[in-house]
Amino acid sequence: MRSYSFEGIVIKRHNIGETDKLITLFTREFGKITLVARGLRRLSSKRAGSLELFNLVKAHAVKGRGAIDTLTEVSLIKSPHTWKKHLGRVTLGYQLCEIVDKLTAEHQSFPNTYQILVTGLTDIGKLGDNWQSDFDSWLIGIIRDLGYWPHETGFSGNIIEYIESLTERRIFSPRILKKLANR
Repeated sequence: MRSYSFEGIVIKRHNIGETDKLITLFTREFGKITLVARGLRRLSSKRAGSLELFNLVKAHAVKGRGAIDTLTEVSLIKSPHTWKKHLGRVTLGYQLCEIVDKLTAEHQSFPNTYQILVTGLTDIGKLGDNWQSDFDSWLIGIIRDLGYWPHETGFSGNIIEYIESLTERRIFSPRILKKLANR
């Protein structure tokens, strides 16, 4: 397979070189994949808007000579533009994406985790007063699907601390966004 198409959610972006970006997407078929998007940082790039964080996109990639494939085409399916104006909701979106990124390995498919991520990013805009329990249930669903917690056992305690103990790394998104909010 020299080229392939997929749908995925943009969960991480990183600048490389003068005009390129590494884009990490979480897909139903391939799990987490990192692709190089050549020329994405040029002002004339037509793909840049589609590859914003949290966007659900349809994309096409070609196998690279090295470990990283190249993104060739992308079209936007859905953008969570309704809640991107609210810092608290953006914090939740960053946390979901960061946790999925830290808990999953490249090229391992987890369709249920993908569906939880899609649902979570869609429903963040609809969260009400009971938002913490809804958010925690998404995280518990992710750790159960990935095999870090038994399906038949309830979870009590701080889910973020538990995930940090699994990854042996801190979840940075809530702390960074809290600092930005206090400026």
